[in-house]
Parts: sequence; structure tokens; C-alpha cells
Amino acid sequence: MKKHLFIVAAILVFSLHGLSDRILAADNVVKIKRIALMPFDTFTVEDVSIDMTRFISDCLIKNEFEVISQDILENFLAKRRIRRTEFLDKSTIREMGTALKANILMLGSVDLLKDGENPQIAMNAQMINCFDSSVVWASSISRTGDDFATFLGIGRITSLQKLIGITVEELLTNLPSTVNIIVDMGSSSITPIEIGYAGFFPYLLRGGETTHVSIEVKEITKKLRDIRAFLLDSEIDLKTKDGRWYTGTISAPFIEGVYSLKIYVSDRWNRLFSVNSAANLTVHNSPPEVTLLFQKRLISPNNDGINDYIQFFPELLKAITLKSWRVEITDKDGNIVRSEDGFGMLPTIFFWRGENNQYITVKDGIYFCQLFVEDKASNRTSTAKEKIEVDKTSPETTVFLSEENEESLILSIEIKDISKIADWKVVVYDRTGAEAGKLEGKGNLPATIVCPVKEKSKEDLSPEEERVLTYSLEVRDIAGNRLQIEKQPLKYPESKVTEPEKKKDEWVEDF
Repeated sequence: MKKHLFIVAAILVFSLHGLSDRILAADNVVKIKRIALMPFDTFTVEDVSIDMTRFISDCLIKNEFEVISQDILENFLAKRRIRRTEFLDKSTIREMGTALKANILMLGSVDLLKDGENPQIAMNAQMINCFDSSVVWASSISRTGDDFATFLGIGRITSLQKLIGITVEELLTNLPSTVNIIVDMGSSSITPIEIGYAGFFPYLLRGGETTHVSIEVKEITKKLRDIRAFLLDSEIDLKTKDGRWYTGTISAPFIEGVYSLKIYVSDRWNRLFSVNSAANLTVHNSPPEVTLLFQKRLISPNNDGINDYIQFFPELLKAITLKSWRVEITDKDGNIVRSEDGFGMLPTIFFWRGENNQYITVKDGIYFCQLFVEDKASNRTSTAKEKIEVDKTSPETTVFLSEENEESLILSIEIKDISKIADWKVVVYDRTGAEAGKLEGKGNLPATIVCPVKEKSKEDLSPEEERVLTYSLEVRDIAGNRLQIEKQPLKYPESKVTEPEKKKDEWVEDF
């Protein structure tokens, strides 16, 4: 007797279990009535406008489907700023089904449309379940006019519009008339409440700083009873004014990393649905690492085509997205003479033409360049001050004839310049104007130059030949500034006049 009772109980439990399975996973068959048809675009072929959406809509209506007006559909899409099919996410498709009372969303594309003696068309289409966004039907087709010709050429289609009509009807043959909607009461895979949007602002910040949370709730088939959001184990205090948008604030964790927002919603039957990784928050505490690279640090902005500008190259040592950047060039006293700033990515190269912010060329001297950057988490850093030298002035040179004899001339040279001398050349001419000697070299000029000269003595010179010695000089510094003197008289240095010593006052003591 007990054995029979156990078998009956087992059968009863099994039956209840099977019944509960059917209850928890109800399979509802819904007749397809209304279809939202995404535009297939309008094409112009041989100056003829072809509305492909109209061809497909007429064929659907012929198959006894109700097609939602394009004006109503476009108004729905415009309010949500949806311009292309790739912007249609799962929640939007569900919302479309609820708002427009559509069972199916149909979309597709025309891949080929060609006119001529043998017109051609290729297209595809698919039907999306507006309840769970699943694909319930899909097909593609390609046809040409020759496809309908017999071996004698009879039946060939030469009209593109006729070919389109036949192809569309063939594509949409055997469309499903019903769609299955599986409602799993014990699963959250298909939620009656959709999270349309969830995000942090800012989504990238430093640890401990405050961020704002925004969540959009879309009620697809059921009413929302409660919503809760968590970051790690901290609950976010959510508030709402319209029952659709929920906002709150929370402090970011102190440790660097990526943190996911977890959302839990429940409907009026107190069924709980979870949404993990609805949005991510990134904590970044380290400042950017950046440097400036220079090919040269000397500029001569005098428009002579040599070193008129300087180039320097910023380099991020770690790949990171910047919020802003700023370059400053200051003088030796710290005053900003030139600056430039921007947002986002760093330029690959900077140019400075020796001008200040008023586009006036700066004075010769020492300047400093520095780059400041800020990442999206508001971490700031700067490079070290990089020295730049401005020299747009030619070297100042004075040449004197220190000593003269029958064999040589001794020249004294004084030179003043900010930059080092790159090269020089001195040519001495005798009293007849002929070249008597030439010296040249690299680097700085020596203070004294001995120039071997063989010339006639003054007693042997005719009155016409009794002229002064002359010289030519060419000096170029490393900035590219150039000094050139042509046949100037060689002069003896002016003797310094020494004043006679003043006699000391004599004191006379008179008793």
C-alpha cells in the first residue's frame, strides 16, 4: 500500500513539475498584424525615381499585413534621433513595438539596382520580433531580366520596374503569419522592463571624486515597482521626477580600475531582474607622462630662410586620452610671450617662428618652452622647462691693424655675438688694391691674426700707389646670421689717452 502511495506521489510531483515548467515557460503564439517597415531608400536610375519602400509596402498589404504609415514611423525615429538601422538597439525595438503596436519590424537593403537591356536587382530583408528582438524570418534574392527568358529568348524582362515588382513578390513569398513569444517567468533573459540608458558623468575620474549616475527605464510590457543600483557594494540613492529617468551621485573608489554598474529592477509581481555591466566607471589616479623632443634649440627669425623657425615634438609616454593641453614660451623673467592651447589629442608637431602673441618678433635672448597636459580624469602634469635661444642679429666685429712690417701684418679682432661662430674668412688687400693675403677657418675667430704680406716699401711706391691697406671680412654664426664687410680701410687702434696724475694736496701746518 505504501509502495502504491509513493508511486502516486511521484507521478503527482512529476506532473506538477511538468505543469510548472509550462507555466514558467509559456509559449504564446501571436498573429502578425502590424509591421513597421524601415525605409529601403529611394533610387534614381536613368532619371527615373524608384521608391523601393513603396514596392515592399504594397506587397505586404497585398499579403494582408497592416503596414504602419511611414510618417508615423519617421516621427517615432526622429524623436529618438535614429537615422540608420544600426542605431536600433534591443530596447528601442521593444519600445517601437509598444508605442506603435507593431508585432514585427522589417528592414533590409538593396545591394544592386541596374537598368539597361538586361536590368538587375539584388536585395535582402528580415523580420524582427518586436517583443524580444529575435529574427523570425530572413531572405535575400538577386534577379536579372535574362532569368525569365526561355532558350529562344522569349519572356526576357527589359523593364527595371517590372523586374523589381516580380522580385519583391518572390522575396516576400511564404512570410510567417504568426510569431512565437516565449515568456520565461523564471528567467531574466527577456525582461518586461528595459534599461534604455545607463551611464556615469564623468565616466573617467580620480579616486574619491563624485560622479553622477543617469538611468533610463523603459516599461515594455509591465510596470516598474522598484529599481536599485550598486557600484561594488555601495548602493546609489536614486531619485526620479517622471518615473523614467533616475539620477544619483556616488564617490568613486580610490583604487585605480574599471568598475561596473549593477542595476536591479522588479515589476509589480515583485519579480527581480538584474542588469550587469550596464555602464562602466574608470578610476585613473596617475598623471600623464609627456615629454618634448627638439631637433635644435636655436632660432634666427629674420626671414632669411635659415633657422627662421623651430620645431618641437610632444610625445605621450603612455597611451591615454587627454582632456586638454597648453604650450607656453616664456622669457627669462617668466613672462609668457607665446601660448597656445587645445582639447583632445596632442598635435604631432609644434612650430615657433619667434613671435609673441601679438605676432611681433621677440628680442634676442634666452626663452623657455613648457608643455602642460590634463587627462580626462583631471590629472595634470607638465614637462620640464626646455631652453630655446633666439638670435636674429649678425655678429659685431671690429678689425684693427696692430703691427705692420715688410713680411706680415698683424690684425687684432674683436667680436660680439650671442651665438658661436660657425665659419669666417678674412682677405687683406695691399696699398695697390691687390689681394695680399687670405685666411679662413671654422669656429670662433682668434683675437690676433698674422697675415703674411709681401709688398713694396713706401720708398718704392709711386704717389698713386700710396694708399691705405684694406680688408674684407665675412663671418657667419651657428644661427645663420651673416656679417659681410667689403674692402674697408685697416686702421690702427686708437691710443688711449692717459690723464696725468694729479698732485696730492700738501698740508702745511702753521703754528
